[in-house]
Amino acid sequence: MGTLDAVLADVGTQFGISGSKTSSLLSGLLSMIMETPGGLGGFLERFRSAGLSDLVSSWVGGTAPRPLSSSSLETAVGRDSIDRIASKAGVSFTTAASALSFMLPNLVQRLTPGGVIPSRIPNDILAYAGSATSAIAAGTREAAYAVERKVKSGSASWLWPVIAAALLLLLGYWFWNSREAVKNTAFNLSDQVRMATEKATAALAALKPGFSAQDLVNALNLNVMNFASGSAQIPPDSTDYLNRVAAAIKAAPSGTVLVISGHTDNTGDSASNMTLSQQRADAVRAYLVQQGVDPNMLTTRGFGDTKPVATNDTEEGKFRNRRIEFSLR
Repeated sequence: MGTLDAVLADVGTQFGISGSKTSSLLSGLLSMIMETPGGLGGFLERFRSAGLSDLVSSWVGGTAPRPLSSSSLETAVGRDSIDRIASKAGVSFTTAASALSFMLPNLVQRLTPGGVIPSRIPNDILAYAGSATSAIAAGTREAAYAVERKVKSGSASWLWPVIAAALLLLLGYWFWNSREAVKNTAFNLSDQVRMATEKATAALAALKPGFSAQDLVNALNLNVMNFASGSAQIPPDSTDYLNRVAAAIKAAPSGTVLVISGHTDNTGDSASNMTLSQQRADAVRAYLVQQGVDPNMLTTRGFGDTKPVATNDTEEGKFRNRRIEFSLR
């Protein structure tokens, strides 16, 4: 059986939905994880921020992942995200929320052997991002298994050539499906920046009067600022977002002090990266002050390439590491 075939089968049985729909739900869940800034690590941080750290700890490399409720899933990822997945799968919101809540702990457990959160989704899991194709593959495999059982019983030895052909077709299917999954999930910097900005903007807009300083930090850290290589100039496409940030900070609780941290990838020498990261953090602070934020509410620090959140061996990893982070002092 494939890595997640058993989970898909359990979902189909428990919630009474077809294989193509369970595959579509899983595909949607994987897409949501991959679209989150920081990948799986960033996705799980959303659950920690929702007060579900104990649950997440039981999922990551655990032997007995604790179940997740539909309401907790909705709190962490938002109703709209679940609704989009439900629509694509052709199931009700309630069914999708319940099925996704069942899938997620098992998926995270399989993605984090030894308690290590990967920087990229492994190819054997990406193969399931092809939505209904997983169900087709499962049916193909079952047909091959049925033929093999007949041959072993001695009732149809002439079917050995059929088995060989079926296995070759199956191997070709999985090779093509995996290649397509990787191609379809290729890293696209502009898309990542756009999606992160949309999520952060929505999170800022959702802040209710009387929000806490930590609520503000959680929303701010959903965004990604894509500075040009070697530059500390605020990207033109980030100014509208920073205007919203300024408005939110001005509405923060009295006494709030935010630390703006600058980080780089490992391109270039460490000393230059440290300087550049400080300059970028200072540039963000200067822009916010220009928009009317009290300077006493903002402080900065540059970390250079000393605190990576992803590998520097890929362009995606370097992109994740080139970041501005907010925290509370």
